[in-house]
Amino acid sequence: MAGRKQDQILLGPPKKKRGVRRVVTVLILLLTTGATFPHLLARWVTAPFSGDVADAVLVFTGGEGRIAEGYRAWKEGKGKELFILGAGPDAKLASILPEGEQFPTDDLPRIHIEGWSENTLENAVSAKSAVVSRMYQKVILVTSDYHVPRAHLTLRTVLPPTVSISVIPVTSAWRRRGAWHRIPRIFFLEGWKYWGYRILLPRR
Repeated sequence: MAGRKQDQILLGPPKKKRGVRRVVTVLILLLTTGATFPHLLARWVTAPFSGDVADAVLVFTGGEGRIAEGYRAWKEGKGKELFILGAGPDAKLASILPEGEQFPTDDLPRIHIEGWSENTLENAVSAKSAVVSRMYQKVILVTSDYHVPRAHLTLRTVLPPTVSISVIPVTSAWRRRGAWHRIPRIFFLEGWKYWGYRILLPRR
């Protein structure tokens, strides 16, 4: 009889271990859901380019392909002005535009390079200065696909509510090259950066 009781006690993991596993599982689910939600939300709240000519194309630099995609959108006539934000203090037009691109000198006044901003919030503040002073009503945000939730949130927060924002997401170069192992890490970090901005950004 004593032997049977001992066998029953030894069957299965201890209750404490099961409890720890449940807690860890719940935490993982919460962290994953919290990181995923902003990316799903961005698809719903961000408007894709509708075809109407915008007042400006706003490129938030910092990721490969953003400037080239913004320049292409502007050159195709999707926006009247092109703003490249956060290009660096010593950035020159010839060095940051796609290699081999030629443009008429008459177009130079419509291309604006800003070099002081160093992060998403500063990019948005710089964009606000141009948008408000020129009384723009429609802009296009160009940034990397994984950066869209945080960039759109920040720009939407600082710009007047009357300004319409469309988005052109840039497919990440490492995704095109098949480096899929980086996707979970990038999207996870960006998802939680979104919540940081959501909490800390001042509301109107």
